[in-house]
Amino acid sequence: MTALPALGARELVLALHALRSASVQPDYAAQVVAALARLMRAQQGWWLTEAGSGWQLRAEASDAAAAGDAAPDPLRPEFGADLLALAQRARTQGFASLPQRSTQGSTQWLVAVRPERAPEDLWLLCLPDRERPHLNELVLRAQLVADLPAPGEVPNEPPAATMATDAPLHTWAPLLDAVLFAQRHEGFEPAALALVNALASTLGAQQVALGWRAEAGAPVRLVALSHRDKLDRFAHAVVLTEGALDEALDHEDGVRLPAVQAAEPAGTALVAADDAATPLALPAHRLLQQSLGEVSLTSLPLASGHSAPRAALLMVFDGAPLAADQLARLLLALRVALPWLETLHWRERSLPSRARDELRQRARLWLGPQHLGLKLGSGVAALALLLALFVDWDYRVGASAQLATDSTRILSAQFDGRVEEARVSAGQQVKAGEVLAQLDVRDLQNQAADARAEVQRYTAEADKARAVGALAEAEVGNARTAQAQARLARTLELIELAANRAPFDGVVVEGEKRELQGAPVRKGDKLYRLARVEKLYATLQVPERDAAQLQPGALGELTLMTRPNEKIPLRVASVIPVAQIKGQEGNQFMVRAELLAPPADWWRPGMSGNARIDAGERRIIWVLTHRFVDQLRLWLWW
Repeated sequence: MTALPALGARELVLALHALRSASVQPDYAAQVVAALARLMRAQQGWWLTEAGSGWQLRAEASDAAAAGDAAPDPLRPEFGADLLALAQRARTQGFASLPQRSTQGSTQWLVAVRPERAPEDLWLLCLPDRERPHLNELVLRAQLVADLPAPGEVPNEPPAATMATDAPLHTWAPLLDAVLFAQRHEGFEPAALALVNALASTLGAQQVALGWRAEAGAPVRLVALSHRDKLDRFAHAVVLTEGALDEALDHEDGVRLPAVQAAEPAGTALVAADDAATPLALPAHRLLQQSLGEVSLTSLPLASGHSAPRAALLMVFDGAPLAADQLARLLLALRVALPWLETLHWRERSLPSRARDELRQRARLWLGPQHLGLKLGSGVAALALLLALFVDWDYRVGASAQLATDSTRILSAQFDGRVEEARVSAGQQVKAGEVLAQLDVRDLQNQAADARAEVQRYTAEADKARAVGALAEAEVGNARTAQAQARLARTLELIELAANRAPFDGVVVEGEKRELQGAPVRKGDKLYRLARVEKLYATLQVPERDAAQLQPGALGELTLMTRPNEKIPLRVASVIPVAQIKGQEGNQFMVRAELLAPPADWWRPGMSGNARIDAGERRIIWVLTHRFVDQLRLWLWW
């Protein structure tokens, strides 16, 4: 594994530039990977080539200065699918990235770059997670050197140290050197001046100007002009330059304006995004060109990411303007420097200006067309919060409920015997006087016959004694006759009570026909429980936390499980001020409620359901959070 010694930025750029003429050396691939690792501040790098259905390793290198956790092996079998996906994306868009876990569990980023002159190969770099904020800048650095020769390719470019306008831009080392040189400065204006001076020297330009728009909608202001430390804002040349810079922001692909020829019509220029050119009117560029003489102009709008351009670069050449491919490469290099310049400009602005810019940026973010779903959801959430804070809502206390009645009657056996016939079961409605159960009365009938016989016999004995004048025996006979008549009356009464009849119209709430039929009973045994339907009321079990919200007279609704679609109005009659323990449900308070609707045929005592009692109006936020807040107060109380 090759390791690159610690080098400064300029030495690293020169080393990479020198590699262009060393592609035939045996260790060329290893030196390129080691230089890439230093350039991108990577822990480790690989040069892979696709062979058949797999990947082979050309070279591997590590940067000792950036080494940290051990990087994962990209050729391990379980990483094959991820490596294939990285390669496909890199071949489509030039680069790709993927987060990975190291053997120590920390996050690392694998960055794949496509070498332009080795399309079947892949550069793979492993970056620590701390470099994630700078990932785009580091990828741009790798793309600047993506045109390095393939291993074994015979070098065919001149070893020029600077870039003339007619030299191919793949001699990119001076460009990158200029960008890195500007990044050494800690002030915005010194950094901008260093950048334009370095670009003027590197590109062989007569003049390079950098314009900057302080905020959206503001005019472009000239911030740096090559070879000039001070600027006269009212000078004619500065005004014309700022106009051309402002005009350059309207052309996304840049402006290339050749030197004016006598045959060309006034007021037109060439604006090119590729090799084809289209004549367009560029008045500001033309005015500047006329003031400078026979020169060509090249300008570029500069933007970070997908935001609108806020800077422009204008270059003046004695010869031909930069070609379209040169503009593209130059723009790629400037994308490395622009974030640094934006950071420096932001730091030097006043606090009110920075606050105003931040507010405008937030406003554009919220009012722009991006992330419409998120904005709509946030707007709905904000509206809901305002409603919750300022709108009142009816608060209702929930409780479990059950129908009950105080008008109940127990029908029991009046003597020992057996149920001869049970006619009803629980749930059936009965009418007053209807026989519910009939006890066996055969023994009673025999007793009644015996009692009648005794009455007759004692009556005859008393009459006989009276006839012969035996008054004492006659009185005894009369007493025995009265005793037998009383026994007969009691027996006849029991025979009558053997038919258990409903004392009122109601419903049977206890007692089953199949269980009572033929069953032996003793005196006092319960046969049926009967309840009135028309005098039903509701008993509510209210949790302790809500009991204080209820007052007598409060209205509400009751829903029974039998028919949950029907709402029964009710009114709180009383709250029993004694809590009852209901197991896991905690303490409950019993509430008695009057049913305001006339009784329905399907109502039955004992039916259960849920009730909602009106407890007045409360703020919606209180309704939603009061239970949590109360619980929090209990937890934090001391």
